[in-house]
Amino acid sequence: MYFVDDHHAVNYKLTQLQWEFASYDPEYAAACYILAVPMVFEKIVHDLDTHESPVDWIINWEEGDSAYDLCSSAIQLGRLALHLWNGSESFHLLQCLESMQGHHYDVVKTAMDVRMGRLR
Repeated sequence: MYFVDDHHAVNYKLTQLQWEFASYDPEYAAACYILAVPMVFEKIVHDLDTHESPVDWIINWEEGDSAYDLCSSAIQLGRLALHLWNGSESFHLLQCLESMQGHHYDVVKTAMDVRMGRLR
């Protein structure tokens, strides 16, 4: 499984502890994997205990109910997480890929593999 850095791997373990479904449910695993990306996780970690699911942060952001200061790549990763979660129509793959820089492109590919149950 690809991780941006060691923090990403540790963050992923932390999210799996919060949402134990992530150990066997690819929907949860993909959402936790994306949430664990350091540029996302560092903005969300302080509110993590208030979230019922690993996509609540992007749902809240999309609805305008959060003050998270997210860059465009983080927003696109969040939309990818939401799309892999429930098929959200607000996601556009090309917009997502265009916003990715360097190693975050590999995050997109890995998240899709996790969601398809190819990686755990």
